[in-house]
Amino acid sequence: MGAERLTVTGPRAWRVWLRTILGAVAANLVLRAAALAVFDISPEFEPLATAGPTVFLTVVGVGAGLGVALAVNKRSERPVPLFQRIVLIALLLSLLPDLWMLTESGGEAFPGATVPAVATLMAQHVAAAAVVLWSVTRSLAPAS
Repeated sequence: MGAERLTVTGPRAWRVWLRTILGAVAANLVLRAAALAVFDISPEFEPLATAGPTVFLTVVGVGAGLGVALAVNKRSERPVPLFQRIVLIALLLSLLPDLWMLTESGGEAFPGATVPAVATLMAQHVAAAAVVLWSVTRSLAPAS
């Protein structure tokens, strides 16, 4: 039995890509709405001020993740564990700019950056990563 492949190629791959992008955008919009309802997040905090940045940055990030999945699937003999490690490392690295927003210089660059606001961004990163992992590994394709 060969190694399992990520579900990012094949005749129905477009469904996986669409499901992944829409799922991640939906999850992040729900997180944004919940955070705005529960926390006192300043309208000055641009990343959450409107839905636009959430949608755009989620599509860009998830699209990049799917592109990496495609490359890993093509070049690796064991793409699933490699992709899982890449996603974890990318997720951890993606949290660094969010944490920077809580510093003095980050606060100057992003007015309104509070712990709840930044924690919301971090939760959005985790949600997007989880959707990507779930979507491209949930119905694994056998190796050809």
